[in-house]
Amino acid sequence: MSRLVVYGAGAIGGQIAVRFANAGLDPLVVEPWDAQREAIQARGLTMQTEGGGEEHAAPVTIAPHELAEQVDLLFLCVKSYDTMEALAVVKPWLADDGLLISMQNSINEEWIAPEIGAERTVGGVILVNGSFLEPGRVQASGSVSRASSTTLPGVYVGEYDAPAGSNARRVTDVLANVWPAEPVDDLLHERWSKMVNNTMLNPVSAVGGMRSAELLANADARRIAVRLAAETMRVAGAEGHPLARIMGDYDAADVYANAAGESDVVERGLAARAANVGPGAMTSMYQDVRRARKTEVDYFSGLVSRKGAVHGIATPYCDAITALVHRVESGDVTPSAASLRLVDG
Repeated sequence: MSRLVVYGAGAIGGQIAVRFANAGLDPLVVEPWDAQREAIQARGLTMQTEGGGEEHAAPVTIAPHELAEQVDLLFLCVKSYDTMEALAVVKPWLADDGLLISMQNSINEEWIAPEIGAERTVGGVILVNGSFLEPGRVQASGSVSRASSTTLPGVYVGEYDAPAGSNARRVTDVLANVWPAEPVDDLLHERWSKMVNNTMLNPVSAVGGMRSAELLANADARRIAVRLAAETMRVAGAEGHPLARIMGDYDAADVYANAAGESDVVERGLAARAANVGPGAMTSMYQDVRRARKTEVDYFSGLVSRKGAVHGIATPYCDAITALVHRVESGDVTPSAASLRLVDG
């Protein structure tokens, strides 16, 4: 049996670890955060499901410095800013034919592949959400991006340097124990599609201090979100990954027209989604803000700004929202609906 390692047992990694364990895959959890690691070691790991039930497992859990065995499949579930530190730990232990699967947000394969080889780099684009409740407890939840008539799997799996082949199928088969999983031929296309969702929702929720349903119901938040989406789509196209639709519902032409003030079709669509989002659902970035943790804004709107500059594409909304999230992190700005108006200067 392949040795599976889940590196980081937070909102997403916790779901993976519980379901791998309950499927008999005997995962090893590597958890850098002392409080989470100690809770799992003492009481196991509990996942609260969308339907209100619970799933529990007690996977073997160690600190990063304790890893001392060959790894066949490494599911990387840490925040983007912890990627390089995690790579330094796992790289010596990854088997020659082992795979590292980034289950993260952003486009971290760009950093991972040069370290371990593109042929060993796989990405999992998560289409569900999760929340960290407290040490030893996580919650599964639906995604705002799925709150439409579109039927999607729970995760897309792709190879960094090639169409879906044996590596993607190998990982897809394993992840099917957690969520419905589907291999894709163009990983970076799906990464950029998810980047649009993350950029238009995560930083807005962090600055606005809003759960997901509240964000979708707020006119200022929707207006800013559409403009962030348009900027991200332009950069994605310049990177070689043009997006014809976002969130499964909105054509690129409609997004651009709405962002230019020529239509409100996307904003109206976002408002309609609010009724389909659970009242407790919140973005990962708003969860970080509530816990006074560093956010991933530099890997969402910040990344769009940096790549936009390379291509000569103006990204004023990404620039402004990134700066505001940093002001929220420093305590200079209080998250609120009123704070969103600062995006316009």
